[in-house]
Amino acid sequence: MAEFTRQALHDYIELDPNTIGYKEANGDWKGDAVISALINDPALGSDIERQYISPQEIIEQITITDWLTIGAAERLYLQLLPSLESISTVVNGTEVRDNLLTIFTAGMTSRTNLIGVVQRPGSEAEVEWGENTFVSIGDVAWASNL
Repeated sequence: MAEFTRQALHDYIELDPNTIGYKEANGDWKGDAVISALINDPALGSDIERQYISPQEIIEQITITDWLTIGAAERLYLQLLPSLESISTVVNGTEVRDNLLTIFTAGMTSRTNLIGVVQRPGSEAEVEWGENTFVSIGDVAWASNL
């Protein structure tokens, strides 16, 4: 993932790799507020993987049928999750999602549910520079003067 800088923002707007429409037909940049709104709109981006999820969100995805199907060791692992404030989707280089997908195998409803909760719609800014990146009107104004 690229580092967010105003130069990177400038280059991204100039290139407009996903043809969002940051420029007018004559090549001039649209207004700062318009560009900021476009680049921060999740409807114009794509899904991103969330970096943190709450234990409650995980628990809400597990069905009773699947809970009763998994082994005692796996249930114990899952019972530890509520003791955490939030769960990183990447821990020591191993994705928590992969651990959960090992517990809930193909065909289990919980597996499908868990895959869905780890992803969310992301704006162009988040896709390019990471989750929770927000491009302000001031950032756009600054980048337009580079």
